[in-house]
Amino acid sequence: MNEIVDRESINKKMASLLSLDGEGEVPTKRSGAKFEMSFIFFSDINQGLVHQYQLVFDVSAFADEHGFSAVWLPERHFHPFGGIYPNPSVLAAALAVKTKNIRLRSGSVVLPLHHPIEVVEAWSMVDHLSNGRVDLGFASGWNPNDFILSQDTYDTRRQVWFDRITEVEQLWRGERGRYLNGKGESREIEVFPKPIQQTLNIWLVVSKSDDSFIYAGSKGYNVLTMLQGIDLDKLGEKIKLYRDARQDNGFDPEGGTVTLMMHTLINEDVGKVKAAVREPFFDYIKSAMTGHIQAMPEAERPSEEGINRTVEYSYERYYKTGALFGSIADAERVVSKAIAVGVNEVACLMDFGLDYDTVMASLPYLYELKERVVISA
Repeated sequence: MNEIVDRESINKKMASLLSLDGEGEVPTKRSGAKFEMSFIFFSDINQGLVHQYQLVFDVSAFADEHGFSAVWLPERHFHPFGGIYPNPSVLAAALAVKTKNIRLRSGSVVLPLHHPIEVVEAWSMVDHLSNGRVDLGFASGWNPNDFILSQDTYDTRRQVWFDRITEVEQLWRGERGRYLNGKGESREIEVFPKPIQQTLNIWLVVSKSDDSFIYAGSKGYNVLTMLQGIDLDKLGEKIKLYRDARQDNGFDPEGGTVTLMMHTLINEDVGKVKAAVREPFFDYIKSAMTGHIQAMPEAERPSEEGINRTVEYSYERYYKTGALFGSIADAERVVSKAIAVGVNEVACLMDFGLDYDTVMASLPYLYELKERVVISA
């Protein structure tokens, strides 16, 4: 595996793409609501990358140099699917000193597993290291095994999630919080270092719950979501609920950002995309399912044959309608539909088992897609 980005090769490929006539010509950017593109990571540790974090570093360097908005870093515990990301603040700190422009976002902090002070301390350090480029996405968590880290919050995780976001916001602003110390004494605590940014951009990580979209809108938060069992049309209905809730609670209905995670591989040769995606994406979906199955009572767990049928169906659905797979034109059609239903940002997930060289070779095509669809504010 190459450990250093061949930037000269990538830049030459982008130059040739941007000079094409006909279908390859970059159209004039459209006007309208702001739209951006970013990268999100969520590797399966079993899928063969020898140097697990090199792809993160090199894709992030590309994003930083070529006008992508952000990189998203997840939190996951005790499972191969996502298991190389137990602490997004650690990886964000490494990226903070390797990049200059991109926003560094948790995608996400599982807040019921952490004390709000711990979160603010760690990410305030990253805010300093990055010169004020931190945004935070928060999730409630769902896997009971993750709550080995915080057994008492599993049953009430949704309410704890909401309550702790409020605490994080207050501590981030420099307000004091009252907490019990080791002797059980109540003390007012102020967090250090103070972050560079006085206010914190917050994303609520939601899948398909209408209530979560409405809650995010009612609080003025942004949303990070995915097409989990729904299509873009259905997502559009949920985004409308989100926009209506913002308006009903005194926020600009168009002011919030809806970020959609999409698995991504783009190449001029569609055959190469299909061949590259088939096996790793199938395995990736299956690995993701086992995390959910792990949380089910043993008697309710499906058979291996049932799992494979579900994975095959999911693969076909995602490939055709829920991912950015194929040519630049194929991906542009999907992004255009996402924009039409109210998505403001697509977060491209590429570390789903593709080899390093395949991902890096595809980046110039993704850059051209970005140049076609990104709309300036």
